[in-house]
Amino acid sequence: MVHGIPGLDVDIYVVRNLDIFQAKELSNVTFGTAADLNTALPGFITPGFITIDVAAHEGNPFKPVLLNSTYVGAGQSKTAVAYVSANSGGAAGSPTLSVFNNDVSATIGQARVSVAHTAVAPTVGVCADGTIPVGPAFSNGQQESAVVNSGAYTVTVTAPDNCSDVLAGPIGPVTLAANTTMLVYAIGTFPGSFTVASLVVPNNSAAANNGWGGGW
Repeated sequence: MVHGIPGLDVDIYVVRNLDIFQAKELSNVTFGTAADLNTALPGFITPGFITIDVAAHEGNPFKPVLLNSTYVGAGQSKTAVAYVSANSGGAAGSPTLSVFNNDVSATIGQARVSVAHTAVAPTVGVCADGTIPVGPAFSNGQQESAVVNSGAYTVTVTAPDNCSDVLAGPIGPVTLAANTTMLVYAIGTFPGSFTVASLVVPNNSAAANNGWGGGW
């Protein structure tokens, strides 16, 4: 999960199978936090319905600021991201909590980088090492990914379809390990609080690949 709303400290409640007696709390979560719930809540994320309840810090969890549920199947990988929506021109909309499906299928010795645009910013491009586009241009709420050779890369946020027109960065160098997916989330408001949050998750093996990954 990723907290991408500036200026809002929250408590996050993770509820399993719609049962409030199967709930865990992450307290005082601040802007920019990215947490793998398999690590933060060992053994808690199992196949079934997962509800994410985002409340103001020390507020009432029964009056959440944001709420969303998703079904997590065996071997799936998903990320819940709290962020502010925006149109293609970068005008801010409303706070939202969206769930992104992560492609962590086998990369057979290579690595994947997956970038989600969840910032108050216009449509942008993302490029590695100044020349390798990570998918086409994309807007707030969209996610793109690319499979690349493992190794160290610098990452830039650019004008759409133009790696040479840099808007932010370079970020890194970022090391992409073989057989992993690096999940990158652009958050905040460009340019003031704009930043990126990231998580690294293992990819499925080629033999067991079912098109999804394991965990949050």
